[in-house]
Amino acid sequence: MAHKIIMTVGYPEMANTIRRISRELGFDVVIVEGILQEAAKEVKRNVDTGDYEVVVSRSGTAKEISKIVDLPIVYSDSDHFDLVKGFKKAKELGEKICFITYPEEGFMFNFKEIIDIIGFEVMILPYKTQEELISQIKFAKESGIEVVVGGGIRAAEFAQSYGMKSMYLSISERSIKRTLILADKVARDRIRIKKEAESLDAVINASEEGILFLNEEGKIEACNQAIERIFNVKIKDLRNKSPEDLKNDELGKLLKNQKIYMEKGNFTLGNINISYEPVILNKERIGIVITVREVSQVQKLETKIRRDLHKKGLLARFTFSDITHQSEQMKSVIQLANEYAVTDSTILIIGESGTGKELLTQSIHNASNRKERPFVAVNCAALPENLLESELFGYTEGAFTGANKGGRQGVFELAHEGTIFLDEIGEIPSHIQTRLLRVLQEKEVMRIGADHVTPVDIRIVAATNQKLWNLVQEGKFRLDLYFRLSVLHLNIPPLFQRKDDIPTLVNHFLSKVNADQTFEDFSTQLQHFFMTYRWPGNVRQLENVVERYYLRVHHTNMEEQAFMNEILNETEVEESQIGGHDSMIVETGTIGEIEKQVILQMLDRHNDNKTIVAEKLGISRTTLWKRLNED
Repeated sequence: MAHKIIMTVGYPEMANTIRRISRELGFDVVIVEGILQEAAKEVKRNVDTGDYEVVVSRSGTAKEISKIVDLPIVYSDSDHFDLVKGFKKAKELGEKICFITYPEEGFMFNFKEIIDIIGFEVMILPYKTQEELISQIKFAKESGIEVVVGGGIRAAEFAQSYGMKSMYLSISERSIKRTLILADKVARDRIRIKKEAESLDAVINASEEGILFLNEEGKIEACNQAIERIFNVKIKDLRNKSPEDLKNDELGKLLKNQKIYMEKGNFTLGNINISYEPVILNKERIGIVITVREVSQVQKLETKIRRDLHKKGLLARFTFSDITHQSEQMKSVIQLANEYAVTDSTILIIGESGTGKELLTQSIHNASNRKERPFVAVNCAALPENLLESELFGYTEGAFTGANKGGRQGVFELAHEGTIFLDEIGEIPSHIQTRLLRVLQEKEVMRIGADHVTPVDIRIVAATNQKLWNLVQEGKFRLDLYFRLSVLHLNIPPLFQRKDDIPTLVNHFLSKVNADQTFEDFSTQLQHFFMTYRWPGNVRQLENVVERYYLRVHHTNMEEQAFMNEILNETEVEESQIGGHDSMIVETGTIGEIEKQVILQMLDRHNDNKTIVAEKLGISRTTLWKRLNED
């Protein structure tokens, strides 16, 4: 980006030298001739009408410029070598010499050392204003001075008017070049900082949250447009103001709250939520960043995001920690699922309805590298065949009557880079199975009515409550698709096979309905019912039954026996099934062979407890033993 430098000089000859050097360097340098207030006013006039980034000037003039111009200033002055050279040249013009100089504090010349080098005296006459300059030249005349060195073009004019000779103090070309290069760097750095500041302004102004920066003095150094909207103020009325100086009472009250001057945190005032955090530079606190949010706007945004995500099914809410369990069977399932989560391989989950297949799938997604990407769930049994195909693969405009203008993405495209959960995968019709196989093999999908494919990067988790291999043998499910889906296997056991989970789950569901009871508070009869009932609806049914218990038994004093009978009648289970007398499948054979099969299955169900089995079969332990040992 092109930029201009403005530089003051005390006399014309120096101006010519600077123009030549700046051309050699390729710099755009505008020169103002003059000193002190006169030069400062001319610099300001140029700066007000031009695009300048930096000023180069000598000591006294630089100080005057700094009072009226808001630009960085690079100082350009003679060094000791320039003085020695200048004084020796002045000696050739006269015996008595004076040096007119602006005494810059902290950067004074070592005149004693210079005079020792040149071997003759030079009168030093300091000045700080134009009036003092004229006064010192008069004094030089009265002191018999023959040559006046320095002071610029005006000093030369005055000296000559008094009959004295004058000489400009030159600056070496090397010093000029170094000064201009430094000025160019300052200009470039300033442009870079301005760009960064403008970018930062653009970023913070794009935020709907109000942002304030308080410097170490507690004054507002920066803020964004959202602050204007939230507090109905103007940015120009806030900058460089202390909380005490603010006319807006609400903002003033916020900034006077001593909490924001402590460590980072947040609090709420009315409809405003405030977050604050100190800014630390080199272990020193240099200010505070304050973020202001309207609670109502946050609530609206959260509601919209959740509504949109739920509408599209793109949100996985559960993790493995949400799976309530106690049994070793479920611990093994979760451990295996955790191991599977870190891969991208397809998973087939098999389990009865209500065992938590989607809960497990969401947990797998949230434990995977895809957790920040979409999670899309599709129940393949819930959609008619024609809708299922368009839902999975999408369609183009005009693909069929009623197709949306512009077409629509299918769930495979929506799940790009994320996870897709295909529940009840066994219900997919054969022609859709063929298209699904292509997605798995080629990692690409073709919309209905399209003539091109779209690549997709998805992880598929399929689930079924059917014996999928039986469907393959019956010709209802493609063999190649089965093996594509069952790369990794997870089997969720039904609830009656993991009875250790029942008390833990009951307690979990009781806490959800804010009950003050636990499973341990149940009567022995009710505990026995929960532990021995087969739970055909699994965990989902258990949750519903616990809620019903809380409403009917706990609140309306329904008899426990009536409650249990009601559950049994709903699922058409005979009361005799309570206690573990589930149905059995036995192979045909002799009476003795069938008896032995029944005994062995009963022993398996009752952990090889022969006393209980003999009691339930109505025989003695001796008879039981004989039946087991008969050939």
